[in-house]
Amino acid sequence: MALMRLDRHLADPAPGFRCSPAGARNQSKQFIARIRHEIGKPASARALASAAELCGEAWMTVRPFVELHDGAVLYRDKKSDAAGIRFFEVAEWELRTREMRESMIAMGVDENDMPEWFHQGIVFAEIPQSANYFVLQPMAPDTGCVFYCDHDGFEPEAMATSFEDLLSLIVNDPAAFLFQCGCYARYSDGKTPIQWCPEEYLADCGNE
Repeated sequence: MALMRLDRHLADPAPGFRCSPAGARNQSKQFIARIRHEIGKPASARALASAAELCGEAWMTVRPFVELHDGAVLYRDKKSDAAGIRFFEVAEWELRTREMRESMIAMGVDENDMPEWFHQGIVFAEIPQSANYFVLQPMAPDTGCVFYCDHDGFEPEAMATSFEDLLSLIVNDPAAFLFQCGCYARYSDGKTPIQWCPEEYLADCGNE
């Protein structure tokens, strides 16, 4: 089960990323960015009821995660504000959904040209510092699919066929997942202005 794999992943002893400098032609220079996770508490009964209503037919795929984690920030840099992905608390979902639609429309997107998930979907997560959102489709068509609303290159196709598939994408290769999402997570060495991009996830970088 993807959630069990995620929770084991979040319990890694000393997680980090092997990183290379952003934009550098010579990728031989590397840095180990040490990271942490900020995990929310289990959702309250009120939050669960709200999430169930918002998720509609896709609720059962999301429920196990929300029951354990009402919000989470993964791959938070220990030396800066950088982070990989943020799952919003249920109380924020409707607000973030409005923000997504309003921001895309403000960019000049024609609502009539947007797919059904843009009108029906619920925002539950984001890539920090990107204004790009993860959107769950609660009803047909594409019930349960997760879409990535990317302002830099809008993709109408689903990123994952379910919430569990999204968790698997994250756990299977965190660095590749962050790259796929636009490589917005740039880590700091605390000494130089270099922006370090994750290349490889390390479960235990204590001796690196």
